[in-house]
Amino acid sequence: MDTQNTFYHGDCLFVMKHDIAPESVDLIYLDPPFFTGKIQRGKWQPGAMEVSFEDSKQFWKEKGVSVHAPEWMKHLAISQNRPDFASYLYYMMERLQACRRVLNIKGSIYLHCDWRASHYLKMVMDEIFTESNFRNEIVWYYGPKATQSGSQFQSKHDIILYYVKKKGQQCFNPQLQEYSEGSLCERDTRYKHKDAHGIYRLTTRRDSKGDKYRAKVYLKPGVSMTDVWNIGVINSTAKERSGYPTQKPQKLLERIIKASSKDGDTVLDPFCGCGTTVIMASKLNRRFIGIDIDTSKRTKGKLPTAFNVIKRGSHELFNQARYVSRDITEVLEMNSLEFEDWVNEYYKADKPHPDKGIDGVTQDGVPIQVKSFQVTYKTISQFVTDVKYHANVPKPIKKVIIVSQTGFDDGARQRKFEIETAEGITIELATPQEMLTLET
Repeated sequence: MDTQNTFYHGDCLFVMKHDIAPESVDLIYLDPPFFTGKIQRGKWQPGAMEVSFEDSKQFWKEKGVSVHAPEWMKHLAISQNRPDFASYLYYMMERLQACRRVLNIKGSIYLHCDWRASHYLKMVMDEIFTESNFRNEIVWYYGPKATQSGSQFQSKHDIILYYVKKKGQQCFNPQLQEYSEGSLCERDTRYKHKDAHGIYRLTTRRDSKGDKYRAKVYLKPGVSMTDVWNIGVINSTAKERSGYPTQKPQKLLERIIKASSKDGDTVLDPFCGCGTTVIMASKLNRRFIGIDIDTSKRTKGKLPTAFNVIKRGSHELFNQARYVSRDITEVLEMNSLEFEDWVNEYYKADKPHPDKGIDGVTQDGVPIQVKSFQVTYKTISQFVTDVKYHANVPKPIKKVIIVSQTGFDDGARQRKFEIETAEGITIELATPQEMLTLET
């Protein structure tokens, strides 16, 4: 896997399946969209987030990818008539399965959720990571500010579900809940002495011969941290505040990263939003991968995109990282040179010199041609001829790839059939839409 810090713009499901090598990530923190219960606009597509109630209901009644869902999820959709919520859980299940694929054997994952779905998401996590690899249900208490309510207790916490890839092998650095020196001494009055190494108490111990001696026991700076974390939300005047609606405090991510990773490890945030995770990972000397699907425009009256927020708040960090688009709108708007670079990056191909009609060659020797216009019969004929006479293309030729930003006419598809039939050379015709669609 490329160890360079990277931002991906696109669906994290696609990125984790296509771009991130299996078992290459040491720590995952994800703060996905919460299920608010509101009916979303748009049509249901497997793997898509926006879904109307009726489309979701139809999806769960028909045979499709829903057959991969656990029985309790299908029961929730159909018998309990909650297809929209079940669709949200299925969306999360697909992405959490992809998280497990990229997490290494010593890795940990922290899933941030709220009261609406935390108990169901724990069932999803148990399905994927198994119950034996559950470590903690962390309560992030962000009070104390509250409003009047006469019907229920005030909700002032979120849930963070902490799982590992394999129990007993995970990286874990115990964290201490710090107290002031005076407070600790008040808790245990035996600590009456002090030297250059700190405050201590005296105790009686025996040496290897059984003789008694007086030993110093130094006061620890804190006590082992519990699964209840009292970390306040970001106040309106805080320097770290970006204005992003779901921004989490840096202190929260600092604690997670310190607890479950070490220097040089790779930290992944599949829903990186305004970039708190990647910012803290960089500060703590970890490599990072940040993914976000945000497609909103930075226009008056609307929130800026996640990446614009990161650029504005951490310009230097963003410029030092690699930016990779997996967003179809962005790819279709590229000029011809940008599109060629994008295709070569996608296939991990290098441009030969001189190119002589070849735009890229993959690591296993497959030649690529990239066009920003519609490909025709003549285009394919010329490319296959160029490939045959190119010194940097391994022979015999078994496969070629032709990518068009706008598509292929009937003549191109006819020529593909003719060459494959007559010469046995596989010709792969691809468009950005096809390249960015996951196979089911």
